[in-house]
Amino acid sequence: MRRLPLSQVTKAALSHTFGRIGSDIASPFRPLILRSGSVNTFENIPIRNFRGDADKGEEILKGHFIFANQHLDVGRQGNPWPIPAPSERFAFWLHGFEWLWDLTIKGDKHAPAKARELIDQWIEVYGEWNDYSWDNDILANRLYAWLSNWGQISSDRLEPSGEIRRQNLFRQVRHLKNVYKRTPAGLPKLKAAIVISLAGLYRPEKSYDYLNRGLDWLDEQIHIQILPDGGHISRNPSQCVNALELLTTLDQALEKRGVEGSPSINRALERLRHVIPFFQLPDGGLAAFNGGDVGKKDYLKRLLKFSKTTASPFAYCPHTGYQRIHQNNTVILIDTGETTPFPYDKEAHLAPLAFEMGTKSGRLIVNCGWSPEQPLNWRDPMRLTAAHSTLTLADQSAGSLVTSGLREKLFQNHIEMDVGAVEATRREQAEGVWLETSHNGYSENTGLTHRRRLYVHESGQDIRGEDSLLVPIGSTPKSREAIPFDIRFHLHPSVKATLAQDLHSALLIQPGQIGWRFRTDGGPMRIEESVYLAEGDKPIKSEQIVISGSAFADGDGESKSNRVRWSIRRLEARS
Repeated sequence: MRRLPLSQVTKAALSHTFGRIGSDIASPFRPLILRSGSVNTFENIPIRNFRGDADKGEEILKGHFIFANQHLDVGRQGNPWPIPAPSERFAFWLHGFEWLWDLTIKGDKHAPAKARELIDQWIEVYGEWNDYSWDNDILANRLYAWLSNWGQISSDRLEPSGEIRRQNLFRQVRHLKNVYKRTPAGLPKLKAAIVISLAGLYRPEKSYDYLNRGLDWLDEQIHIQILPDGGHISRNPSQCVNALELLTTLDQALEKRGVEGSPSINRALERLRHVIPFFQLPDGGLAAFNGGDVGKKDYLKRLLKFSKTTASPFAYCPHTGYQRIHQNNTVILIDTGETTPFPYDKEAHLAPLAFEMGTKSGRLIVNCGWSPEQPLNWRDPMRLTAAHSTLTLADQSAGSLVTSGLREKLFQNHIEMDVGAVEATRREQAEGVWLETSHNGYSENTGLTHRRRLYVHESGQDIRGEDSLLVPIGSTPKSREAIPFDIRFHLHPSVKATLAQDLHSALLIQPGQIGWRFRTDGGPMRIEESVYLAEGDKPIKSEQIVISGSAFADGDGESKSNRVRWSIRRLEARS
């Protein structure tokens, strides 16, 4: 269950040391400059803008750059590039030009000129070279933004600034191609391969250097990252959406150029189009698992509509490791997968058997979640088991993050101890769905396995659960002492909870005065403060139901001390 053995630490240390030396050799302080007039042909390709927000574009026209609740105000005629950014994260967003879609979708006649002005100002300050803004990840983001919006930011070929813009674009592309292998694993590498491919489509005489090489690299990354059920290797639902947008953008460009995409691109698109509805709750947003957020619902709708996604969501993602139960107007998603593999686990959460539940009235049970714009000091706490609707044992997480020493320096944000084996068995019957799941994330320290059973009636209005702690058959108990546990059910901020006097039930009210009764035979039960970070740029206060108890370390999961049963039932509307 320990993921980072000494051999990996040693290998990473050598890579860290010699990789920096190699980087200095391969990437001189100033990359080679393209000769004047070397861009022989450059053909625009119109690309659909899925993600733009016109209101944010209006703010940029006014000189207001806003991200993660931080502001950089330069005025309508100001230049943001010589000014220090409010934070490193803000600088990453700014230099990655992830705001460019907001500006180009604005529709204002001044927006394209403003976009060109900001790009030309960036080239003047950073176009030669900059150790930070030319970093692989930021570089790939910026090039993707420029190429995707080039139809809006292009200008007359005879205009001097337009030629400078095109030359600088391909200078950056060439550098990205030369350092591609050092691009961070995961979506950044997929994006880099797509950027290089796009560049070959925009500049046909370089199709061998860029298009063919980029498509070869892309096939490799698709094989690694897009799993057979359509999920992303990170197990993050938001990454599926990002991957679909990237591949859809490339697919548009290939089609407009009359170039046949590879079978792997077509398969990946088909899988992603089907898996994203799997992760959607009835409100149209995504379930918040493994670093993913709710997402922008309008953006999701536009992307899926353009992708012509019509198939109904399936019930199980066997490779990504999630179960979906959809009964009537109720949807429940459960994490039944093992820990995200290294090195794709930098955003992964320790949340085995956590679940989210939504109805047509909104979300009811959630995880605390995470959004890229939330304050960074909340990041690690949101990855721990207690931030999810599942069980914690001995006030610990199932698994652990890398937190100290040389490991932290070399493997920052990675997971050191995984959650162990996870199993799931599903039975579908006429009256409802039964799901039995278990994981061994606590077995190394306590010897106990956490088992969760779930039943959802066909009406979607009767959900019954059971959480138990047991020593697996054939294993030896590690002690005979009682171990404290907590079972948490985080409530969406829109849900109001009232605890009954008997401390064994609570009334949950959704918007529209839709009532649910939560009951348990364990406890006592209590309602505590919680927080929701799956959307927006600051934490939202919420509540959680907590059921506490003490389990015997030699229990079989059937005694009252080691088993808690609970239910969530819809209340009949009052006439």
